[in-house]
Amino acid sequence: MGRSGAGKTSMRSLIFSNYSAHDTRRLGATIDVEHSTVQFMGDLSLNIWDCGGQHKYLENYLNEQRENIFGNVEVLIYVFDLETASRESEYQLYDECLQKLGIYSKDAKVYTLVHKMDKVPDPEQKEARLEVYRRALAERSGMFKPEVFGTSIWDFSLYHAWSQIVHRLVPNMSTIERHLEKFRALTDACEVVLFERATFLVVCFATSNETVPQGRFMTVSQAIKTYRNRCSNVQESFRSFEIHNKNYTLFIEPFTKSTYILVITSDPEIEPAVTKANIKAAKPHFQDKLMI
Repeated sequence: MGRSGAGKTSMRSLIFSNYSAHDTRRLGATIDVEHSTVQFMGDLSLNIWDCGGQHKYLENYLNEQRENIFGNVEVLIYVFDLETASRESEYQLYDECLQKLGIYSKDAKVYTLVHKMDKVPDPEQKEARLEVYRRALAERSGMFKPEVFGTSIWDFSLYHAWSQIVHRLVPNMSTIERHLEKFRALTDACEVVLFERATFLVVCFATSNETVPQGRFMTVSQAIKTYRNRCSNVQESFRSFEIHNKNYTLFIEPFTKSTYILVITSDPEIEPAVTKANIKAAKPHFQDKLMI
């Protein structure tokens, strides 16, 4: 949900339809509501409603269609346009949406994306602008307590936000995280990351490094998905990826039916063939744990 031009359809197309950031320039305005169903992590179905943000549609959503639009909602993702000419009118629309959500889906989780953050190149100014939204939304969101992300289609931030959102939708995530950490420890890996196969969003990770930079794995997610799309453009299929150097060995391999796995080792005594054998041996175990 959000006003026209905020970038809702662009981000959906980039994450779920394999568009590149440049490809999204071809997209037109959304007419009314575009419905799509995405299979995520195998058997988890995400029913995504992309709501057009033109004034006539917004009026319809908030009045005649309010129960249809705001009923049985699990997650509301509200997109703010950083370049808006009237932030107050954006807040008013957000307030109306949350009011309707409180009536028809009071248990829904709310996420807000402050989009087009690339328009503010200075990191300190970017954080300051985002903090303004955080404070304003904390004051006016009542019981919903939204998480606020700054996003752009031109860097990893969009993958970070969507990875955080879908992470909370997987019902047995704590179990998956626990077993992934156990796998990391048993294989003496530095880092292990689980990616959803279709979107390459980060599902979860385990690491021996407590100071991993924020967004590191999302940067890998974005890079691999871009590389996979380029392979597709030249009629080649992406299957796996390896890097070997004096500092570490990295593997990205198909894992379960719905995931890829990234494993990084830094011990030179660990043979690559052993790591690949460990990945293969762990597949049946994780396939059972990842059944939704």
